[in-house]
Amino acid sequence: MRPVRPLTILFAPESAYGPTNNCVGVGDVLRRRGHRVVFAAEASWKGRLTGFGFEEELIDLAPPPDRPQEAGQFWKDFIRDTAPEFRKPTIEQLGTWVRPVWEELVSGARYCEPRLKEIVERVRPDVIVEDNVVCFPALTTAGVPFVRIVSCNPLELKGATESLRPSPATRPPTAPAGRSSGPSTTAPIASCGPSSTAGSSSRAHGHCPTWSSSTRAT
Repeated sequence: MRPVRPLTILFAPESAYGPTNNCVGVGDVLRRRGHRVVFAAEASWKGRLTGFGFEEELIDLAPPPDRPQEAGQFWKDFIRDTAPEFRKPTIEQLGTWVRPVWEELVSGARYCEPRLKEIVERVRPDVIVEDNVVCFPALTTAGVPFVRIVSCNPLELKGATESLRPSPATRPPTAPAGRSSGPSTTAPIASCGPSSTAGSSSRAHGHCPTWSSSTRAT
């Protein structure tokens, strides 16, 4: 077997503990296998990733605050300030919560675009991995394989809704007229197909829960 050439993998997680921990776990496996792992992390994470053996390339999603912030502090403050919105009907949240959140996310992607391009040019990654709500143009147009993790809502991935829907063969039989078939005990089936490729960027579309290996149709 020919030795695997060490790769440079650039991770770009959302500035929050969930997405960052996801990338740390995957990155640690890659690092232990001899690959170079670099994190394009929001500036409040400074010094928190180097202890795991990763390189840090810091970015700002908005003009830097006057005083240093704790890791992920922006979203902690945002959740605290917007918590009352969740007492409203969902339809009302579209204008007072959903729209402001997406405006903030898109604004951050625009603000850090020059810095991300600079990082990509200097680091020269072989693969880019992102766990975020929005995609960053500087990453998706870098000309290298692009892997997207969507830890906050896997169902937004193309085809995920269909892949999690039980097939006709696994649905419980229809009960005779006038009788109930009782609760269904059939587990949903997940399809973990190969990633699709668009140009030079590949995106993983399959979401594979831990139980899928025992429930996937054969």
